[in-house]
Amino acid sequence: MAGEIQPPMGLYCSCPPTTGNGNGSVIPEVAQLDHVDGVLVRLEWGTLEPSPGVYDWSLLDEQIARAELYGIKVSLAVVNGNAAPSWLSALGVDMFSFQFGTETREMPVPWDSTFQSRWTQFIADLGARYANEDTISLVYATNSSRNGFEMQLPFTPTDQVNWANAGYSDALYAQSWTDAIDAFVDAFPNHPVSHEVHPVLGSDDVANEVYQHARDTHGDAVGVLAAWWMVHNALDVYPGMFEILQDASYESHSQVQVANSYTNTPDRFSDEGYQGEIDLAIESGVRYMEVWNSDLLNASLTDLMIETAERLNTPFCGAGDMDENGVLDFFDVSAFLGSFGKSDPRADFTGDGRFDFFDISAFLGAYSAGCP
Repeated sequence: MAGEIQPPMGLYCSCPPTTGNGNGSVIPEVAQLDHVDGVLVRLEWGTLEPSPGVYDWSLLDEQIARAELYGIKVSLAVVNGNAAPSWLSALGVDMFSFQFGTETREMPVPWDSTFQSRWTQFIADLGARYANEDTISLVYATNSSRNGFEMQLPFTPTDQVNWANAGYSDALYAQSWTDAIDAFVDAFPNHPVSHEVHPVLGSDDVANEVYQHARDTHGDAVGVLAAWWMVHNALDVYPGMFEILQDASYESHSQVQVANSYTNTPDRFSDEGYQGEIDLAIESGVRYMEVWNSDLLNASLTDLMIETAERLNTPFCGAGDMDENGVLDFFDVSAFLGSFGKSDPRADFTGDGRFDFFDISAFLGAYSAGCP
């Protein structure tokens, strides 16, 4: 990847959020594993800014110190939405009420001007403190949304009526995201930034507009996260988001967060089990993956996790890199021909279920394109 900002690579823990209870996101049993490269640290905006302009950085400082102790990196996400400070209401911020399971929650309306002003100021102050912190390997751009981390909004029929009453438009919501991304890039000029992509109220338009803005404005400094990562979701539920993720793998950088724990819910995984989720991500150019701490601590998955960490730490060199070693050479041609001769799905470069001249032509095109 060109430029000085290098995106993180490797196996990260999608560990529980840091709330002040226990060890937070940096769990010692996970952090001490040699094949774990880092951990996602999620903290609530309301915890970090308990009153307007007054900050409490102690939890984040503690998590960074813990990560340094174990020699791992931190991906930082400040959770917005329902985790925004309660004092915003007193400032006149328009709040949106919705059901989250059995709970009634509130989130700032993303295009409210007072909310945007306070959020932008917080981002700037966050960057003023941590812009030169090397232990932070990635900063997630977040916004007011259904869970304060991903892009989707509350979307029940009642929610959709209420959004219309609140003045929702794709353009307004997309602008709130592009403004947040711009603010994070300005605040963290030395760090890669990434944003999640999700359909919004049943449409791919917002995600596409936000991604295109990030590409046009910030180039390879801003990447894309798929927090919904499962084979079924990529191929059947969110194909438009999967296309964005694949494009980001070539044009900037990409991350996936496995949506489920194999230890707890193995039935939610592909027919190939965890291996299928890993293979599709890596074949799509992803070199950063967040997995649940329960799976990292599952002894039956340890060998697979070690192998996955090694694969993720090998640079992406395009679809033509059949042996995934980060270079294009004769061995990739040989691997393709071997797969083609056995009708291995990896050689089905056109994805039409057939093995013919068009697959050979597509492979040669990918090989000739070289590494991104």
